[in-house]
Amino acid sequence: MNKILIGILVGAVLGAFDGATAWFTPEVRNAIVGIMIGSTIKGIIAGAAAGWFAKKVNSIPAGIAFGLTVGAILAFIVCQLQGGKYYLEIMLPGSLVGAIAGWATQRYGRPSMRAAAATLGAMLLLVTFNAHAGEQITAAEAFAKLKALDGSWSGHVMKEDGPPATVQYRVRSGGSVVEETLFGGTPHEMFTIYSVDGDKLLATHYCSGGNQPTMKLNLAKSTPTQLVFEFDAMHGTGDHIHNGTIRFDNADKVVADWRWVDSSDKETGPPKLFYLARAK
Repeated sequence: MNKILIGILVGAVLGAFDGATAWFTPEVRNAIVGIMIGSTIKGIIAGAAAGWFAKKVNSIPAGIAFGLTVGAILAFIVCQLQGGKYYLEIMLPGSLVGAIAGWATQRYGRPSMRAAAATLGAMLLLVTFNAHAGEQITAAEAFAKLKALDGSWSGHVMKEDGPPATVQYRVRSGGSVVEETLFGGTPHEMFTIYSVDGDKLLATHYCSGGNQPTMKLNLAKSTPTQLVFEFDAMHGTGDHIHNGTIRFDNADKVVADWRWVDSSDKETGPPKLFYLARAK
C-alpha cells in the first residue's frame, strides 16, 4: 500500500475517532454527527499531506513534526470557524492525528501516488457532500427553530451559575416574527425581533441604550444546532450588540452568546452569555 493511501486511511479513522470524543462535551453533543464528518475530512487532509511529505523526505522525526504541524494548522482553522472556542478540545487531538499520520506514512507503505490521488479525490468528494447535506440550514428552517422557542425561559447570565435571568419568546404577527424580550419589566428591558426577508433571516435588536442594530444570519456558518448572526446595519449610535450565536443543546436548553462593540467596532467587555432552560 502506498504512503499517501496509508495517510488517508489513518487520518480518516483517527479523525472520526477524534470527532466522536465530542460526546464528552455536553454543549456540542447534539452536533456530534457533523463534528465527526468535519474531523474525518480534517484527518484525511492531514494524512494525505503527511503521505506526500513521506514520499519526499525519508525521516520519521521530520514526518511526525510535519504531520503535527499540518494537523495543528487545520485544527486552528476549525477553532476560528467556531468563533474562537474549544482550542484545547480541538487543537490537541487534531495535532495528534497529524503526528500519528506522519509517523505511519514514514514507517509503512511504498512511495506510489496514482491510486492514492484517485482515492483521496473520491473520499473527499463523498465526505464533503455528506457534510454539506448534513449541516446546511435555510433561513426558513432557522426561523422555525426560533418559533419553537415560544414561551418563557429562565437561567443565568455570564456563566452557568451566574446571576438569574428570564427571557420571553413570543411568536407574533400571524407567525411572521419572533419577539425576544430580555429582562422584561426592568429598566434594562430590551427586545429583539427575528423575521425572514426572502432568503435572509434578520434580527433587529431594540436596545435599552437607544440604538437598533440589525444582524443577519450567516447561512454558511450556521448549522441546525447553532445559528450565527453577524452585523448588517445600525440605527442610532453608541455601544451595541454586533454579532452572536444561539446554540440549541436540546429542545429545552439553549445558550445565547452576544458580543458588544463600541462606536469604533471594538469589542467591549466580556461576551454576554445566556444559559437558558424552558420554564416548567
